[in-house]
Amino acid sequence: MSPFTQKQSNSRRLVTFMLCVAAIAASASTHAQVLQDNQWHGGISIGGSYASSNTSSQTFTVNANGSKATAEDKLGLYTLINYGSNKVNNVKTNTAQLFRLGGRYDYNLSENSFFFGGSEAETNKIQNIDSRYSVNAGAGYKAIKTAETSFDLFTGVGYSKTEFGATIPPSISSKKGVEFLLGEESTHKLSPTSSIKQRWVIYPGTSEIGTRSTLDINLATVVANGWTLNAGAAFNYTSKPSNNFKKTTSLVTFGFGYKY
Repeated sequence: MSPFTQKQSNSRRLVTFMLCVAAIAASASTHAQVLQDNQWHGGISIGGSYASSNTSSQTFTVNANGSKATAEDKLGLYTLINYGSNKVNNVKTNTAQLFRLGGRYDYNLSENSFFFGGSEAETNKIQNIDSRYSVNAGAGYKAIKTAETSFDLFTGVGYSKTEFGATIPPSISSKKGVEFLLGEESTHKLSPTSSIKQRWVIYPGTSEIGTRSTLDINLATVVANGWTLNAGAAFNYTSKPSNNFKKTTSLVTFGFGYKY
């Protein structure tokens, strides 16, 4: 199989997978819609591990999101931190160094439509990303809005810039350009104590920056007084990684958290 054919095949598999996720999210009768009480609501989950023998290893993850909504607008914030390392013969190697922080402001045009503006910043040393930031704006539509399920579709245009770490020619040290975005996000109430939230966005960019995509899924089950058991998954795709790094990355987390 030629590299071009392989690239097409990988892209088709990614799109097919994402569409399946979106279809499931849209059809499931399963976090209830955001409360419009001008108060912050969301959750935080913390997980980690430590092992020590002839070698030692440790991992640490934080996943948090929150939103504040009224009948006119909504502000949402989110962050993801993942750190990991191991030590062999007193030589320490970092296995994960990811930090992502983002937010979006929505202004309602009607009961079912809205304008938005958003931004995101990220560093991922293991993927040779020293820094990446993006800003965007667009419009969205609230396709489903019930007590059990909310499902939004949105699209827009933005700008992003990525600075890489050490690069090997002909890989470039940075890239920037205009990108579009196509996305969906939903929250589902699975039971009186369990809810799931997911967000998938595709960023088709110029020929210099290529196409990237992110998919985040978080499941929370309340065990007592707002304290939760959490599971999460984060998938990332970029068509033009640095230094021939892998195009796809994945992260699965389990932790203990609090829902407010």
